[in-house]
Amino acid sequence: MSKPKPEIVPATDGHIPTIAAHVRDADRAELWGVGCVTPLECLRYGLEYSRMARTGLMDGVPVCMFGVVPSSILGNVGRPWMVGTHHLDVHPFVFLRRCRGCVAEMREGFERLENYVDARNRRAIQWLTWLGFEIDPAAEKLGPFGLPFFRFGMGGCDDYQG
Repeated sequence: MSKPKPEIVPATDGHIPTIAAHVRDADRAELWGVGCVTPLECLRYGLEYSRMARTGLMDGVPVCMFGVVPSSILGNVGRPWMVGTHHLDVHPFVFLRRCRGCVAEMREGFERLENYVDARNRRAIQWLTWLGFEIDPAAEKLGPFGLPFFRFGMGGCDDYQG
């Protein structure tokens, strides 16, 4: 059995259909829980508004898309995001090792990276912790269903309690 070949490439519109068709259940639930957003909507928005957007490929097949969107035109906080597919779960460590270098690229131009993760999405929480993000232990109720989400962040902002 050959070793899978992971790559991280600039994200394109062409990657979106494959990723949207195979989104992990936990990612789909998180997007819907935070604001009734579909994976297709999230991927299109993320690609259009991100300062940096990348697609993870495994043997040439898109397995995830991620990036960082400015929180506002005046602020210096970036909102990291990622949508993964079931295929990412087949060889997670092969791909995830390559992700660490992308965090430094995400931080370029931002004092702080910060966003929220669904408290039910344990795999995403583990991934964020492994990448070096701080996870606030106190969950906040967010979205139209009042589901628990943890704030996560990296760098800057002395008032952050993560």
